[in-house]
Amino acid sequence: MQMPLTLTFWLLFCLAQLSAASAQAPSSSTDKAVRSTLETVGVKLDQPAAGAPAPDAAAADLQQKRAAAEKELNEITQPPAARKGAAGGKVDGRMAERRSLMQQLVQIYEQHLDALRNLEQMRQRVREAERQEKEWDGFPTAAPYSVLKIDELRDAARSMTLTSQGAQTRLNMTEGLTESTQRSLKASQEKARQLSERLEEVQDPAKRETLTADRDLARVRERVEGARAGMLEAEKQQIQEEVAEARHRMALITRQLNVAEQDPAFSQQDYDKIKKRMKAEQQSLTEEMERAVVEQSTQRQAVAAGEAALAAADAKDSLSKSAVARPKAERLTQLTESIELKRLQFDNANLHVELLREMLTGLEQERYIWDVRFATAQETLSVVEEREANAKIAAAAKQIRGWKEYGLQQLSMAGNQISDVEDRLAEAPSPARAQSLTDRLRLSRHREDLYRRALQRTDSLLGLIDNKQAEFAQREQARSVFARMKEWGRASLAMLGNAWHVELFAAEDTIEVDGKTITGRRSVTVGKVVTALAILIVGYWVAGIMARFAERQAIARLQLDPNVANIIRQWALACFFLLLVIVTLMSVKIPITAFAFLGGALAIGVGFGTQNLLKNVISGLLLLLERPLRVGDVIEVDGIRGMVTTIGLRSSTIRDINGVETLIPNSNLLEKNLTNWTYSSFRKRYSLRIAVATGSDARRVKEKLRDLAGEHGQILKEPEPYVLFEDFSEQALVFVLHYWIEISPGIDAATVASDLRFMIERTFAEEKIARK
Repeated sequence: MQMPLTLTFWLLFCLAQLSAASAQAPSSSTDKAVRSTLETVGVKLDQPAAGAPAPDAAAADLQQKRAAAEKELNEITQPPAARKGAAGGKVDGRMAERRSLMQQLVQIYEQHLDALRNLEQMRQRVREAERQEKEWDGFPTAAPYSVLKIDELRDAARSMTLTSQGAQTRLNMTEGLTESTQRSLKASQEKARQLSERLEEVQDPAKRETLTADRDLARVRERVEGARAGMLEAEKQQIQEEVAEARHRMALITRQLNVAEQDPAFSQQDYDKIKKRMKAEQQSLTEEMERAVVEQSTQRQAVAAGEAALAAADAKDSLSKSAVARPKAERLTQLTESIELKRLQFDNANLHVELLREMLTGLEQERYIWDVRFATAQETLSVVEEREANAKIAAAAKQIRGWKEYGLQQLSMAGNQISDVEDRLAEAPSPARAQSLTDRLRLSRHREDLYRRALQRTDSLLGLIDNKQAEFAQREQARSVFARMKEWGRASLAMLGNAWHVELFAAEDTIEVDGKTITGRRSVTVGKVVTALAILIVGYWVAGIMARFAERQAIARLQLDPNVANIIRQWALACFFLLLVIVTLMSVKIPITAFAFLGGALAIGVGFGTQNLLKNVISGLLLLLERPLRVGDVIEVDGIRGMVTTIGLRSSTIRDINGVETLIPNSNLLEKNLTNWTYSSFRKRYSLRIAVATGSDARRVKEKLRDLAGEHGQILKEPEPYVLFEDFSEQALVFVLHYWIEISPGIDAATVASDLRFMIERTFAEEKIARK
């Protein structure tokens, strides 16, 4: 789909303006501030010669094409008299479009020539930047280097980064527009081919004339899109050269900055110069503030006087019965507009005062930053103090950036107001209205200037903060690992010491002094909470060790059942933990009333939660008394079959054949059907069905099966295995091998059955017994 001509032409115009700006001044890849800084640090920017010639061949070809296009455009602009009588006005419509396309074509050729000329200039600048980068071998002055010079280099690096990003954005726009133009060119070529093919098939003279005109118009479109594609390609090459130049300039600045940062110096002379400059700025801002306050008071009185005059005129007109209403309305309108202008002046005066206060505050922040930097350079500031100062500066930078966003929004609003007033001024119905709008425009522009000035100082302050943070980061990197660890340890200890006494909340407590009950409040601090948790953890760990030791002794010496000993150990641990909580709170002087707010929620939780809990606990006690299962038994409940590994207060654990352990509430073991495979004996019988071909020796098969079962090491010899002849038919004889194994953690019934099948398969193959 073709891009609309208006949008395409507008984008081309924007790119052309950017390219023209690049060609007219040597600051195409750097702004004025960057150029000044680069020249300060020794980087020379060559001034391209005005009207530098483009490459001969391409320029000559484009000039010929432009001349031909201009000639064709002149012919269309002054058409022959024979064309005036075209029927239906269709030819006139095509002529208008053709004229527009030819105008675009001429302008595109002009832009292409400019792009070629700028491209050659940019290539020269890139070569010069590359040469300067390669030839630079150090500063003309010896080290150390002033922090002011280092700051200039940092500012230049930031500005160059922004310049490179802007050029890259332009490059992306140009590439996107190039792709769109290529699609349009392809569509135009396809349209021209189709019209040519249709023209070959048409014989009617009228239709041929129409198709011929359409084909010629399509070819003109094709020429325009082709010329635009070539021009955009030249624009892209030019911007690529700008990016390359910025890259070389940035590389040179980076090298210079790296060298300068290796040996910085902040002399007393530089510090005195900075203080003198800031003192002069403060005096200037203070004097300006005094004048602004006076202006603010004057404008306030003017607004009050205007509002009083408007109110008096309105009251007089309401009492008057004169028939001349129109002059009165005009007079009131003029008074209203006058008051609006006075209010705008008053708003500007208020804004001026407010921004001056912000500038003075920013100047104080700038003085603080320079004081910190000088103290750091003179090593009169400790590392901890420097980090605290850097944290304060970072917090201030966050606030300043927030104000900058607000200022940019207000600046945008002021620009919109200026555009609106300019549009209204262009359509002013009377000289008086035009004068009012002119005054409003002047005030709006004054408001815009105020915001621009404040934003410039804000950018300067943010640049200083960025330089300070870069300097701080460099100092941090230069510190040794041992020094960093030592400083980190001190800072951590200080932070922990401060955090140890942080009060979380205060709880009411009652104590007795000399027989009198006194009610007060105790602080619950982080230290108390950590101490209490430590006592609880260590106490519970020690209690667990002692309880397990007592359990083993009770089983070994008192011959106590292991399950009973386990339950006694768990109950003892629960009671000991409750006692430990109370003792811990008393030892760290945390009143139990601190948890009174949990009473209601705890009561509700106990009411709902203890129902199932008590049910399972009682079921666990019954399991220990009735002993329908023990640890090590193989049971099956709820479709889960496995070995009992633990029997706890609330639940028991079963490990299945896959090693997966399942927690089963004790109540389920009593309320649901439970199969205990090892309740009275660990010996269980298993069966294996074997089918052999009809005609096989049944007794021989029986003996072989029984012998094979006897050879397996995990099959019990008593009761001995036996074989039953279960069934026979015309296809097969069916035997069943019954054998006994003892259930234990090391014996798997499925593995035994698999082993038997392998043995039977091998033996039957050797004995030539056919299986079915």
